[in-house]
Order: sequence, then C-alpha cells, then structure tokens
Amino acid sequence: MSIMIDLPPAMVQEAQDYANFEGTSLEKLLLDSLAAELRRRRQMASAISEFDALVEETSARRNVPYRFNRNDAYAEVMQ
Repeated sequence: MSIMIDLPPAMVQEAQDYANFEGTSLEKLLLDSLAAELRRRRQMASAISEFDALVEETSARRNVPYRFNRNDAYAEVMQ
C-alpha cells in the first residue's frame, strides 16, 4: 500500500539527513518509528488491562462506590 505524506520541505530535508546519518532510508526510518509506537501502545494497553484486573481482583469494595468518612481517616490515630 502506498501512502503520501505532505511535509514542509525543510522537515523533509532534515529527516532525510537524519536517515542518511543513521545509514537507513527515510521510508525504513518512518516504518520503524511507527512500528515502535504501535508496539508501545499495545504494551501500555496490556499493562493497563493487567492493572485493572488486579484492582478488580483485590478490591475489598466490589461494586460499592467509595464514600469518604472523616472518622475512617483518623481511625488508626485515635485507637
């Protein structure tokens, strides 16, 4: 599949210079960058799902919304 990206000429030149410096093509540089970002997002989504599952599993107040009670905040200090 072919995709066209419209960039300002100065940015194209700078990106091309950077790709040349890295010893790769601009296309490969963009593909690698996109692949890394997509991988990072998948890992982040997985970590969030694992955290949410852990919170759900260990939550003492399942399906009960938290209500602040000032006496609870000082319960340990007063005893």
